[in-house]
Amino acid sequence: MIRTFIALPISDDLKNVLGEAITALRNRNSSVKWVRAENIHLTIKFLGDIAEDLVKPISIELDRTVEQYKEVDLRVSGLGVFPGMRRPRVVWAGLEGDTQDLVNMALSVDEMCAGFGIRRDKRPFSPHITLGRLKIPSMVDLDIHLKEKGYRAKEVVFYRSELLPQGARYTILHTSNLGHKGG
Repeated sequence: MIRTFIALPISDDLKNVLGEAITALRNRNSSVKWVRAENIHLTIKFLGDIAEDLVKPISIELDRTVEQYKEVDLRVSGLGVFPGMRRPRVVWAGLEGDTQDLVNMALSVDEMCAGFGIRRDKRPFSPHITLGRLKIPSMVDLDIHLKEKGYRAKEVVFYRSELLPQGARYTILHTSNLGHKGG
């Protein structure tokens, strides 16, 4: 079994902007486990543990699923927490732009994965980029200036995730290009 997820990779320029934000936030929020800048991505679907023999068929179906969607223009805008400020568990950067296309794509990917026996997401997809996590909810200070930075997502990546003592290591299993439908 391997731990996997499907995500949009983030441009290096945007990773730098978000890395700067994490550095500023780290000084104010010691209880948060921050994502390393090189690991920042936009998760579309967390699959969890799957059998390795599913990698190829999921990759084929992922190609078919995402080719129906055009490249998406997104920009990071604002910071927030899930589920809310009273008991934050996840610190995130919000997204603007082609977010409805992203929501529709996430629903299609979730449906495609369900065809392989992977549990559907219980919560509706909310476009965001995770910056940090809290094991124990505590107050967080998000009062920093976040530079708005845009990028165009042209592909969707199927990743393997290995949890190591020094942090997560992501390995690309497959890359699917977004189609040009409508754009």
